Amino acid sequence: MRPGGKDGFLYRIVSGKLVSGSGDPLTAGFYKIVSRAETGSGLPEPSAEMIELGYKTLGPGNIFYATEGLTLTSGDAVLPMELRRISFVTDVQDSGQKQSHDVTTQADVDSGSRSYIPGAFQERTGTINGVVDVDSEEQRELFNEYREIVYQEGDHVGVAPATSLEHEYMMSRRETRESGETEMWEYMPLISESIQAPKPMDGVQSFSFNYRIDGKRKPCMIIREIA
Repeated sequence: MRPGGKDGFLYRIVSGKLVSGSGDPLTAGFYKIVSRAETGSGLPEPSAEMIELGYKTLGPGNIFYATEGLTLTSGDAVLPMELRRISFVTDVQDSGQKQSHDVTTQADVDSGSRSYIPGAFQERTGTINGVVDVDSEEQRELFNEYREIVYQEGDHVGVAPATSLEHEYMMSRRETRESGETEMWEYMPLISESIQAPKPMDGVQSFSFNYRIDGKRKPCMIIREIA
């Protein structure tokens, strides 16, 4: 399956209340792991084939999709992740870069080519484009990073000081509920680096912001086969 743009969307993540211990089964959806029981965890594990390929077991900070009825055991704890589709977005630009280091020595002279080794780190940056939407809570949060906002509701007025935030987004590249088909998602914890919101004399008021993915919050791609 080669998805088109209409097959995916960008969502804002709103974390729910912590779920832990041997409680009721989880409802289907995305969860972030807070803790994993040292033994007898109810959280999913890799298959023998996955282990042979070098896959690791899910741990704190990782994201996964819980199938209906998954039950945690003592020592397990997860945060439900509610996905809210963002109204103002038209498209998402995403780019990844890796470093390389030149390790050319005189031993490489005869080859006529330089030698390189890959760097330990990579960066992902991009731009999220859309239009100005005065009713978008997500857009207000982004504006509020660069200016204070005065909110007025009837006779009540309050000031929100400019505040930097760590945003959590989820982007789907393909969503499906068909058995045997494959979904692709990306968990995108990010920080906003700049915004652009020009006001033309005519036409659409565009809105965009540049972002950088935050590695400490364990960004990932999730590829899920529908059972």
